[in-house]
Amino acid sequence: MPFKPLSKHWLEAATVILAAGTRNGRPGASSGPPAGTRGTGAAQFDYRVLMLQRSGKSGFMPNAKVFPGGVVDASDFSEEWLGVFKAAGRADFETLTRVEVHADRSPMLTSRRDSPVPNELGYRICAIRETFEESGVLLARPWASGPVGWPLPAAELARWRKRVDGNAREFLNLCTECRCVPDVWSLYEWCNWLTPVMPAMPKRRRYDTAFFICCLDHIPPAARDDREIVKAQWLTPAEVLHDFRQEKHIIPPPQVYELSRLCQVQSLADLHHFSRERGAKGCERWLPVLFPCEDGHVSVLPGDDLYPAHANPETHQGHPLANTVAQLRQSANNLNRSETTSESVGKLSGQFATEMRCNIPPKFGHLSPKQNVFEFVEQIQSKL
Repeated sequence: MPFKPLSKHWLEAATVILAAGTRNGRPGASSGPPAGTRGTGAAQFDYRVLMLQRSGKSGFMPNAKVFPGGVVDASDFSEEWLGVFKAAGRADFETLTRVEVHADRSPMLTSRRDSPVPNELGYRICAIRETFEESGVLLARPWASGPVGWPLPAAELARWRKRVDGNAREFLNLCTECRCVPDVWSLYEWCNWLTPVMPAMPKRRRYDTAFFICCLDHIPPAARDDREIVKAQWLTPAEVLHDFRQEKHIIPPPQVYELSRLCQVQSLADLHHFSRERGAKGCERWLPVLFPCEDGHVSVLPGDDLYPAHANPETHQGHPLANTVAQLRQSANNLNRSETTSESVGKLSGQFATEMRCNIPPKFGHLSPKQNVFEFVEQIQSKL
């Protein structure tokens, strides 16, 4: 049965912010940092996040560094998954579905679809499957009755990765034959972003993306897939933002915002505790609305004074304003926006001038992005 998205205007997708600890002989050990990581920026963080660089041939955000994830497949919501989890003795999803009820919680997590698989489960399966396809990192647990040959040898993982990349349904076969299940319990609900309307790119793909976060004790091996992904790296949030500011790579706006949030928490233990407790509160769906200005543009989010009272997520776009970015900021009391000014736009992407501005309490107990985050990043780098 073909997958039926909740809306005809977006492709549904799921992403994992994958954070892993850098202790236990990782950075700073005599053998040096693990492959695919950098040795800088670790002074303020005891964890790194997995960043994947998309191919230049990609139809969406080519060459950009992103969190692992991708588009939902019909198999992610297949009823067969319920049988796999039951056979594994791991069919308790109460911690996933026991989220506080809020009227403005993301429709992606509350809307009913024609599948017995709960939304909270299907999107997590998608995020885990896509992470495996793109990076080779398999977030899974063995059957409760005991695994056979677990964890899987590297050669076996590589073989299954190729099969899953060719057909998403092979992920079901992997879990059945290898007696494991996707570790959906380690993923916590984090945020939900909609791709905004872009007047200059009317045919641009638009996504409704659920972001989850997962914290691992140590850094697992990760490798590119040589198709969609050309580079896999474990970097601190500060390193990613520093290189973005230095125009060394492109990062989509949601990733900039979320990395700025992560800069508020530099301990993996604290991040894991916060994610677990906050995840039970759910999240709201964010549609950025872009307003062109005299010297750049602002991208406003819910709660900002400039955010439309009734923004239609299917068609809404901001109208040009005869103000500078600074003037718009000075005339507002409540800020939740990113600002880009043309005089400092980089040669690779206009996002290099982005600054986060947020002075309102986030909903659902969430974090605000760290203010003056690029000054913070530069301070870290200057101490190295």
